Amino acid sequence: MHRSFADDSRSHQAMASSSSSRRESRRSGTTSQSLSATASSSSALRQATSTSATSVNSSASSSLQVLAGSPGYQARMSLAGRSCDDTSPTSRETPRRHFLACINDIFKCTICFGELDQPHLCPRCSKMYCYDCIDEWLLTGASQCCPNCKLDLHLDQLVKVRWFDDIEKLQRNLRSLAGSGAASLSTTAANQAKPVSDAEQELCLRHGKALSFYCSSCKQCVCETCATDADDSRHRDHTFKALHVTYEQHRAVLEGELGKVEHYRDKLAALVDNIDRNVELIGRVKAVKCSELESIVAAARRGLDRQEEQKVTRLHEHRHVIAGEMDAIEEKLQAMRCDMDNSARSQLIQMKSTIVDTCNAIRAQPIQDFKHIRVSASLNMEFPAIFETGIFVVQNFSTFDDNKVVYSSEFSDCLGRIWRIMAFCGISEDHFGLYLELVHGLPCWMECTFQLIHDDPRKTISKTIREYFDRTPKKGWGLRDFVSLSTIVEEQYLRDNDSLELLYHIRPCNADDTEHALDGDDSMVSED
Repeated sequence: MHRSFADDSRSHQAMASSSSSRRESRRSGTTSQSLSATASSSSALRQATSTSATSVNSSASSSLQVLAGSPGYQARMSLAGRSCDDTSPTSRETPRRHFLACINDIFKCTICFGELDQPHLCPRCSKMYCYDCIDEWLLTGASQCCPNCKLDLHLDQLVKVRWFDDIEKLQRNLRSLAGSGAASLSTTAANQAKPVSDAEQELCLRHGKALSFYCSSCKQCVCETCATDADDSRHRDHTFKALHVTYEQHRAVLEGELGKVEHYRDKLAALVDNIDRNVELIGRVKAVKCSELESIVAAARRGLDRQEEQKVTRLHEHRHVIAGEMDAIEEKLQAMRCDMDNSARSQLIQMKSTIVDTCNAIRAQPIQDFKHIRVSASLNMEFPAIFETGIFVVQNFSTFDDNKVVYSSEFSDCLGRIWRIMAFCGISEDHFGLYLELVHGLPCWMECTFQLIHDDPRKTISKTIREYFDRTPKKGWGLRDFVSLSTIVEEQYLRDNDSLELLYHIRPCNADDTEHALDGDDSMVSED
């Protein structure tokens, strides 16, 4: 069994040496005729086989010496020494296998934790990443910095790892020496060994041999006979490449294209998430405006009730006075009738002048004209000042320096004044403050409600202030200590895109106005 494995290994090395000689021939300008001459000499083939095996072993040995100082490699080798017999055939393959394992660990992207694809490194810490991974990190991440050393990093500063192809060739040579055991080292090694196996199973239709070369001139896969047959003019003076190398190159290009499509898809997904979040914010503003509308309707109803009460009270006062006069007249009438009924004829004649005078005195009192008493039945709709409601998104919050200030877009209130919100970050004092600035218009009292939005409505922070605002900021004005920076980070108020979402609710008010803008919302933590 050992002899068969050695024969297969030498055969594989011979094919590798033949491929190497063909590549060298193409570099020097030779064609398929020189390949034919090389293939026809069995002694040259055996010599090339021996030279190739020696070269690969020398390359692996020198590479092992380079990584001998690596702590991970030393640990692997110490474990291998305790578990394997140095005199067994398996132990002779152990250094190569552990060397491959070390290479897989070293040449691994620390963002996706997969095999490096188009590797680029940071010019400061020399950490390597896949180009698409570091591109996405710098474009969509919280800040433009290296994931390893955390220093500022831009895409144009990355350094392409041009010697990575040599490392891949070294891996393939070591896997060919390791035989079937190399497939169990890692998923990457298995994937790289698979194309060679598939290529060996594909046969040439003309010669029935395994397809092992790719003709770059006619863009066909051919066997060794097609490439070296001097009598066949089909591929004369053509340029050939090893099939597995061409396959890997094409697959790498396709994987890169698919990766770009995946990156494009991820960007679309992020755009969809932003649209959905925008819809949610619009719904939140609508809910606040509906609550405000209910408050406006309730305030208008209270205004109608007040007007009705005032007018009805005036009419009731007039009615009460007139009713009192009617009661007094009724009493006098009853007294005079009683006297008339109980008096003799002679007495009645004598009382006539008195009764007539009394009746004249009663009628002499002027009756008020109803148009002077009448109260207009019209009622006016009294609406309170309308709130200006919106969302202020503070972008790139993690990049804020101490005392950094950002402004919202300008907006107007119901009376035409122009305002803007200023967000202030005091890192040294651990606070995040909010201020309202009057940009244009006359000074006035304003009622301002600010909410720091959280995914959990119970954690949404809401604070309301009433201040007299003019164009000159004063000490203690606004909400300097709206929330601490540690609370923002620890309680996860930051969105995935490194932004804060603030809802503002602002309207003019009176100095004695005590009605809260968002009273009745049990999900808010309201502070005055």
